[in-house]
Amino acid sequence: MNILPRFARNIKSGLFNLTKKRYTTPSATPANPPSPSIPPSPSIPPSFESSNNISLTKMQKYMCVWAKRYPSFNEVPELVTPEVWSKVRSIIRIKAANYTMVLILLGCVGMIVSGKRARERGETIMQRNLEWHQKYTEGKDDVKNIGVFGK
Repeated sequence: MNILPRFARNIKSGLFNLTKKRYTTPSATPANPPSPSIPPSPSIPPSFESSNNISLTKMQKYMCVWAKRYPSFNEVPELVTPEVWSKVRSIIRIKAANYTMVLILLGCVGMIVSGKRARERGETIMQRNLEWHQKYTEGKDDVKNIGVFGK
């Protein structure tokens, strides 16, 4: 089974696809673009006038208010369009990510402060490790039963 020629052929076609021109310059476009063969039908409503409305749960209504799409919980309608709900979900996703980043940064700052205070007290990881090994070699049972290999 000879894999190398197939591999080389795939690389060659991949490089060819990378070098293809995927855009057109203004000079290459015709001055009078051809009109579409099927004219837009006025009977098809645009997507923003969709009749497929979504009924909201209580939590989804709170999310609409939190996204500031509606001023209060009582003013949120029972049915909303998919576009409105998609926009609300996007806003909620962004807000949740931003709050998560803030909490992570606060946690990092807390760990830095905690580490600096431990350094001022003279606590180090090496000191903790030496104390643990000293207790372990003394034969204390509460230390030997810690971990995966305890017993």
